[in-house]
Amino acid sequence: MPDKNFLRRCALDALKGVGDSGLGQWEEWSGFAYHVRRRLTGEEQAGTGDAVDVRGTPEQERIYQEMEPYLPPAMKGQRE
Repeated sequence: MPDKNFLRRCALDALKGVGDSGLGQWEEWSGFAYHVRRRLTGEEQAGTGDAVDVRGTPEQERIYQEMEPYLPPAMKGQRE
């Protein structure tokens, strides 16, 4: 069984200097992995542009096609 506290620390360490937890941070333990999502700072957001919902758009398909070669075989061809 993965160690939740160890994986949480690893996830938070990986995000040091990225985003602003005061603007919003969400943590989730799946029983296998620890996920941390955090809002970007205003400066980071200015560099990346506004968030775009790419589900079902041509942009989503382009991104999927670029990433598909790196997916495990069981995930290829799947779309959410």
